[in-house]
Amino acid sequence: MFIGLLFFFSELPAQEKTFEYDASLLLISSSNDIRPMWLVSNQWGKFDQFGSSEGLVELGAQYSLVQTKTFNLTAGLRGLVNFDYSESALQEAFVKGNFWFVDFTIGKEQFSPIIINDELSSGMFLMNSNARPVPRITVGIFDYLPLGFTKNWVEVKGGMSQGWLNDDRIEKSNSANDVLLHEKFAYMRLGNTKIQPYAGLVHSALFGGTRPNGTEIPIDFWATFTASGSATLGGGEETNAAGAHMGMWDFGFTWENAFGNLQFYWQKPFADGSGLKIYNGDNKDYILGVLAHPKGLNWLTGLSVEVFKTDYQSGYGIPDPLYPVDYNGHSAGSIIWMRDIEDDFDGFMHALFPDTEGTTGWTEEGVMRELEIRLNEGHQYGGRDDYMNNGSYYNGWVYNGMNMGTALYHTAEKVRKYANSWEEYGQVNFYNNRVNGFHIGAEGVILPQLRYRVKSTYAINKGTYGEAFRGRSSWTRTEEYFFTESKKQLYSMLELSWDTPWLDGLQLSAKLAIDSGQLYDSTGGQLSVIYAPSIKK
Repeated sequence: MFIGLLFFFSELPAQEKTFEYDASLLLISSSNDIRPMWLVSNQWGKFDQFGSSEGLVELGAQYSLVQTKTFNLTAGLRGLVNFDYSESALQEAFVKGNFWFVDFTIGKEQFSPIIINDELSSGMFLMNSNARPVPRITVGIFDYLPLGFTKNWVEVKGGMSQGWLNDDRIEKSNSANDVLLHEKFAYMRLGNTKIQPYAGLVHSALFGGTRPNGTEIPIDFWATFTASGSATLGGGEETNAAGAHMGMWDFGFTWENAFGNLQFYWQKPFADGSGLKIYNGDNKDYILGVLAHPKGLNWLTGLSVEVFKTDYQSGYGIPDPLYPVDYNGHSAGSIIWMRDIEDDFDGFMHALFPDTEGTTGWTEEGVMRELEIRLNEGHQYGGRDDYMNNGSYYNGWVYNGMNMGTALYHTAEKVRKYANSWEEYGQVNFYNNRVNGFHIGAEGVILPQLRYRVKSTYAINKGTYGEAFRGRSSWTRTEEYFFTESKKQLYSMLELSWDTPWLDGLQLSAKLAIDSGQLYDSTGGQLSVIYAPSIKK
């Protein structure tokens, strides 16, 4: 049936078909086993983030199969032939297109429908270009679509993606292979005006998979889709949310004026319901940025400025109140659910805290506040959100060793390479996800055929709650913890690209990247020879 539809559409009047290909030779070298961040990050995982040197040949091709007024279909392939042949990979293999206003992509493609500009900024918090493309099916409206019944005053975009993390993810008992990745996004924008405010919501979830002992994790897609509890999974996921969840609010506006094109954005990451409800004040983290493309300034064609804060994560308080002793069938350390007390708040308090026997008339609010004072050092429950981590999925948001989110977060593997040792709790993969800082990026033209790009990021690294304490639900501090005092680090990169006059489509590029500070020092470079012509039929 699909072949028949393809044949039908191919017979319709078509626009000009195109065949595009590119070939590149890429060489990198680093003074440290940890390569400078902007030497390897936000490049779709082409390079490993560790090692002294690496070289690869990149070959890509894309062909427009069908182009009509209502239906487009394109196929693409891309391979990375590493000098260490065992590290070679099929980077892209996809078909993509659109039917009327519906876009789709099937397979592995270096594409994300929500990216603003990962080459100039520090990168989107979620669904960015840092890791290799995940095999997936994505369907939706990828670019803003004006709604005619609103006279184009309202524009929308959105979509849903189903992916499969087919890398080797078995490291610990709470790891899982063949994990499924569910992602969706929904945006609305004001049209018919030069200043166009927008609001969007992005959701990413891990679910399913197989444990190291062969146990298959039950799947409840609807509970994962809605981030709600699931009786199918049971345990903590019956009362919390099925699977592992991350999300992001994305607000901002675009403005085209005489100076140029301007985009302001304010992104709010979250990992649970308390962070999702930004109106309650628990979500104090953000990425605040401006992306500008000036007009008439060859020396400055793009500018990115960002301020980011992701260290609060709903606060120091542990996620849930825990029984300090065994009580009424509940073991010490298990979660206290107010519904289990069955309105016997006096009996509950007298049993857990004998010094309260002279006090009666306890209410749910009074009990919760007393638990916060006695067991949570006065903090509200629901803190320590632990971005990109989840206790049910050890690896978290990682694919082939690279973060699927912001490159500013460091996995346990990376932290161990620069930090002194401590008694690790080791239940989750990201050991440094509480990061604040500032980023600036710029690009422009030096000479008619010579362009530059610079990026510099200053980061204050605070580790993670789960290692600062003996887990997210503990108030026992870790001795000799590397991030007890915040560690400052600067990541910088300069790139020069030259379009040669000898051959159309031939470009030579050189990068110099330096990381320095209280984490590690590393200097590296990249040389690239890129040939990217296009052929029209």
